[in-house]
Amino acid sequence: MIKVNNIKKSFGEPPIEVLHGISFEIPEKQFVSITGKSGSGKSTLLYSMSTLDHPTSGEVFFDGVEIASMSDKEVHEFRNLKMGFIFQFHYLLPELSALENVLMPARRTGQHTVRYQRGVELLTQFGLSNKLDRLPKQLSGGEQQRVAIARALIQEPKYVFADEPTGNLDSTNGEIVMNLLKTATRDGNTTVIYVTHDPDFAALADKRIVLKDGNLSATEF
Repeated sequence: MIKVNNIKKSFGEPPIEVLHGISFEIPEKQFVSITGKSGSGKSTLLYSMSTLDHPTSGEVFFDGVEIASMSDKEVHEFRNLKMGFIFQFHYLLPELSALENVLMPARRTGQHTVRYQRGVELLTQFGLSNKLDRLPKQLSGGEQQRVAIARALIQEPKYVFADEPTGNLDSTNGEIVMNLLKTATRDGNTTVIYVTHDPDFAALADKRIVLKDGNLSATEF
């Protein structure tokens, strides 16, 4: 479970508050969207609750453990073993093949050998069985993003955070990407939290967190 308690986030000097005391809970194995108009604080919230950034104040708990109570080493290990990240841009390493890119998180934890077959299976599931050895430049935009999703899932993370994962894709590839993420919650033990501005993709969620001007406007089930 993720618990967010009175999260606030400010930027600049003098500080401008972007998030104004947001609280909610997310049970396990949920498919959760964060929505709102441009500038409402969607990505700031995602980064603040995912350990990629620190809230100015407030608390974030994963399975009852507050992130701020962890050492830097513990946060790093937790992120590597329990979390996956997907962004609007795929950030694949250009000199590595699709499969090598997928296995990068496992390589960081010394598990790339035991995770090799899972990498092959993920890319096969994502329709890329004949492109395991292709470099990113040899793949379409939709294929690159599918590789990025497989990379996020290679460690079988408990939590996946996605920031506008369909932002650079056409509607067909966007739908493929969202269905793959939805499957991760249905078939695995993964909670997926994603930022989207697309109402159709937001509607796929089990739970919707709606922001307005840095405030929690609604949580919808």
